[in-house]
Amino acid sequence: MFLPLLLGAVAASGQATQILEGRTIQRIDFEPATQPLPRDELDRLLPLHVGNPLHQADVRQSLQKLFDTGRFADVAIDAEAMGEGVVLRVSTQLNYFVGGVTFEGVADPPNRNQLLTATKLELGAPFNESQLKQSIDSLQERLRANGLHRATIRYDLDRNPSTEEVGVRFQLNAGPRARFDGVNLTGTFDRPADKIIRATRYRRGIAFIQFPGWSLATEDRVQAGLERVRKDFQNQNRLQVKVTLDRLDYHDKTNTVTPTILIDSGPLVEVQTSGAKVSQGKLRQLIPIFQERAVDRGLLLEGTRNLVDYFQSQGYFDAAVDFDEESPTPGVQRITYAVTRNARHRMVGVEITGNRFFDTATVRERLAVREAGKLRNRYGRYSQKLRDNDRNAILDLYRSNGFRDVQVAATTLDDYRGRTDELGVRYEIEEGVQWTVGELAIEGASPEDTAHLREIIQSAAGQAFSEANIAADRDLILGYFFDSGYPDATFDWAQTPSGVPNQANLHYNVKPGERQFVRNVLVRGLETTRPNVVSSRILIRPGDPISQGRIGETQQRLYNLAIFSKVQTALQDPDGKEESKYVLFQLDEAAKYSFNVGVGAELARIGGGVENLDSPAGTTGFSPRVSAGINRLNFLGRARTLSLQTLASTLEQRAVLSYLMPEFRGNENLTLTVSALFDRANDVRTFAAQRMEAGIQLAQRLSRANSVQYRFAYRRVTVNSLAIEPLLVPLLSQPVRVGLLSMSFINDRRDNPTDSHRGIYNTVDAGIALPQFGSQTDYTRLVFRNSTYHPLTREVVLARTLQFGYIQRLGGLAEIPLGERFFAGGSSSQRAFPDNQAGPRDPVTGFPLGGNAYLFHSTELRFPLFGENIGGVLFHDMGNVYSSIDQISFRFHQNSNQDFNYMVHAVGFGIRYKTPVGPIRVDLSYGPNSPRFVGFSGTRDELLQCNPNAANNPGFCVGVPQRINVFQFHFSLGQTF
Repeated sequence: MFLPLLLGAVAASGQATQILEGRTIQRIDFEPATQPLPRDELDRLLPLHVGNPLHQADVRQSLQKLFDTGRFADVAIDAEAMGEGVVLRVSTQLNYFVGGVTFEGVADPPNRNQLLTATKLELGAPFNESQLKQSIDSLQERLRANGLHRATIRYDLDRNPSTEEVGVRFQLNAGPRARFDGVNLTGTFDRPADKIIRATRYRRGIAFIQFPGWSLATEDRVQAGLERVRKDFQNQNRLQVKVTLDRLDYHDKTNTVTPTILIDSGPLVEVQTSGAKVSQGKLRQLIPIFQERAVDRGLLLEGTRNLVDYFQSQGYFDAAVDFDEESPTPGVQRITYAVTRNARHRMVGVEITGNRFFDTATVRERLAVREAGKLRNRYGRYSQKLRDNDRNAILDLYRSNGFRDVQVAATTLDDYRGRTDELGVRYEIEEGVQWTVGELAIEGASPEDTAHLREIIQSAAGQAFSEANIAADRDLILGYFFDSGYPDATFDWAQTPSGVPNQANLHYNVKPGERQFVRNVLVRGLETTRPNVVSSRILIRPGDPISQGRIGETQQRLYNLAIFSKVQTALQDPDGKEESKYVLFQLDEAAKYSFNVGVGAELARIGGGVENLDSPAGTTGFSPRVSAGINRLNFLGRARTLSLQTLASTLEQRAVLSYLMPEFRGNENLTLTVSALFDRANDVRTFAAQRMEAGIQLAQRLSRANSVQYRFAYRRVTVNSLAIEPLLVPLLSQPVRVGLLSMSFINDRRDNPTDSHRGIYNTVDAGIALPQFGSQTDYTRLVFRNSTYHPLTREVVLARTLQFGYIQRLGGLAEIPLGERFFAGGSSSQRAFPDNQAGPRDPVTGFPLGGNAYLFHSTELRFPLFGENIGGVLFHDMGNVYSSIDQISFRFHQNSNQDFNYMVHAVGFGIRYKTPVGPIRVDLSYGPNSPRFVGFSGTRDELLQCNPNAANNPGFCVGVPQRINVFQFHFSLGQTF
């Protein structure tokens, strides 16, 4: 488009410049006076300057340079005599660029992102109004595909000459969505038509339940129906079935559509094996034709490899598999895999010799060949392919560290150590001499850049010389220049002998190219959000070099606010040759409200206790639960969230209202939360409590590993039902107000918080309740935890944790109330107990009273068990809840049925099943010294009438000796610690 314009401009101005050739340029005027490029940039760009003679070659070059910027649709240069000199007038016509695309009247589906993709209008790209016809046609196609056949589309353009932006706003009038009115079936198939139509689920209904009438027609629903029909045939082993939408007829009078589905059912595919038996279920896992729903030679060959791997995992390391296809009857395709298992072996030895630079453990980490285990990989992992891959992995390890002449021999050892059914593999390494870098020269970069580059690259004088390091250096160097505003930077390298054996000199040649800067940052799309919320999170400013790294980081920071559904970034006119460019951010605000609903249940030693006092240690119970919540995002346009979360179960009813302020006061490391809580809980069987609490918390991230939380909470706890006589413990049961100021420090250096294999996790929480905070009971509270994780082998981890807490009364009430005491025991602290059953107990009923101190220590040996997803755990827990810190004891034995200040132990075994959100955990524990205590047989009313010292003492006043069951079962999600 620019070439004819340029030729025309040159022709128009050529006659005048020829006549005035050689005259001195007196003045250069631009028309219009306001240009998209600053005047100083134009002066640097053009070879025409005031005081210089006028040359036609300079005019042509000036026109070319102006067009190359991409900013101009047309340019003309006119010359006019002025005395002995000449005046130049540069006339320009601006180009416009896409500044943002918005939609009004969207009837999802299609959603805004689908509509935006259909327009093919890219942010920052050159804009021509003629493009909009194609955009509207594409939008209409998307709307019709979703049943919106009566939709109309209009558009408005908002041109901004100062930034050369065009905002495109499409106004959609979607109209009513069409419904299905039936299904036409064509092609070859042997299933009843009504069953096929039912499989589409185009009729109204839920899952497989259909109601009278037809559903609304959407693109996703049409495609889902085709896929269901396809799967229906494939489940009958018609793997090559073809199900396509032949046409979708629209009836304007009734606003309905009739899909016509073309079906070719294909042959019935039978897969079997000979020479070894493999179940059909296993074949469906191993042969990819069942997953890909297609039959071709590539997939069948992949099936042979999968079968070979399967048999090799069973110890048949020399297994061979081939396949054959036949059609025994018309319409049937039979695939037979011929399996030759050969002898069975166990891989029992992996030997590594000759390694001096790397220790054996480092080399073993790269190996896929595995020795046989006791439970997992009973026959080990071995094949010639795995062995050869391991050899290449060892070669890569050494070559990347400068051993250019390394040699590795991989040998299979039959009859390993004299056993005919056992194999071994020996990797013999000849390291050779390590090559090093003699001198490193960096050319083409400034001294400042060179100094920085030498700090970040891997190659340096005396370091290992390898092409892997050079490739890494290339990425680092180009990344540095790209982030410094040099989009056209290039890198090349060469090596020369250094004169020292096994040493080479390196020469890096860098060509940065022209540097580009930020002209301005343009933010578009804000409706509710306040501009300062976004501007405070933008890391790139006018005049800065264009850094894609900072642009990407800004995009991530805006996404982290959780108030934008999409954040687009672009450079305006990215291909234009100009010194500075506009950086564009197009923001789509997310929906203001979000909802969540959840259903679950708890199965454990739970249940009531406030009426029937027979089971103070708990009985197996079932508690269903329902949770629901509503969130108001971007409250007041400040990127803050107001939320209400509720939970209801037979054990607990809870409502939490919270106001979350991330990046408080513009600091990305600060988060302020204000909350109000109402909670009625029966989870501690001794009592049911009602808690009303208001709190405020400021969380500060100090570093990647360290964070601090500052909190103040004011609460009122009312014990509204007791499993013990209130007169026996009057101070423990009365309502109490607590104002608590606390602080937590968290140090988290784990490799994976959901399933840690190495690292350290420390937390310290300290708080104080004082009358000055409105507290009726005065105390200090300290809770400490230390967890460490030690990998013993590649897959075996030794994990341990120590938990300690104590409460020290300072004044106020004579005792720490029940609602403020420590209640512990269960799956996350001490598995010898059911949940919240550790520690002191009521001497009459045997129900737990909680304590003012606790000490727990747990050790786990975590190891793989079966396959890739199932692991095992051997554990030992020790600890208890104590009446006070001075009563903490490591004593093993319980002195009496009223003695609970001793160390309870538990040993056991657990199973872990990996899931994306953490392992599902099942633990079985044995507590050899679980507590004995005296309980009460009867109801709470009988307890109130009971007088053990009366002459006519009824039988139910007699204490009943009981004990925490020595076997405990725990089921939960996530690792213990």
